[in-house]
Amino acid sequence: MEHFLSYNDNTDNYSQKITLNNYTQGESEEKINQHILKSDNILEIILSEKDCNYQLLEKSGTDNYVTKKSLELSSHIEENYNKYNYNKKKFNKNLISNSLQSKNNLSSILFYNDYFNINIVICNKIHDLVKLFKTGLKNDYYHPYMFIMYNDNHFNIIEIDAINIIGDLENNLSKIDETMGNVDAPHYALENVIVFDIKPETIIYNLYLKPISTYKLDELVNYAKEFDISLVKGNGKKKVKKELYDDINLSKF
Repeated sequence: MEHFLSYNDNTDNYSQKITLNNYTQGESEEKINQHILKSDNILEIILSEKDCNYQLLEKSGTDNYVTKKSLELSSHIEENYNKYNYNKKKFNKNLISNSLQSKNNLSSILFYNDYFNINIVICNKIHDLVKLFKTGLKNDYYHPYMFIMYNDNHFNIIEIDAINIIGDLENNLSKIDETMGNVDAPHYALENVIVFDIKPETIIYNLYLKPISTYKLDELVNYAKEFDISLVKGNGKKKVKKELYDDINLSKF
């Protein structure tokens, strides 16, 4: 099911969630816009929020900082690769280092998730519609969401209160290979916003479980109970073997 969010659907229940920021109409909008960093490189937006050295720079000194930081992180991953529990066949050191040298590669975004202990949500905006794409697998207290808007060929940080969300946030998050809107729209799919240098469905970590063929359904049910994983889906139907297998692995990341 596609989840589209609108800035303009201000119902009685949700209009009070709107905060005065870059996306809220009002007399201060022009003034606020002047203080919001916009960049065609999503990594710069992340660094502006999470990197102290970037935050200390004057505007004139930020141009080359992303490149310098990418070189620094390439050395870091060379020395610390094993601590991330990455699958060497699917997410190796060379792939990560190469992705850091270019703009907006999925691999570099996934690495930034782990390096800064965050879970980046790309908010893709087409006209007055927004769709939220969760990039990371780790979803817990130690990996809080960072919401980054893509609009008019630029990225910028936002607060989730800037968007009207109906219902639970988790139910409004989409997989990164889903599409939105009309196929004629210039960035109706996230692959037109960032570079899919790896397949979006790739599990980049070593799995907790052995290959699925190793287990019978009852064994996975027992694991799920042990790890407090629900045996049913949101629609009340029982999870099949593959769904239990994936959920158990995800819970251990």
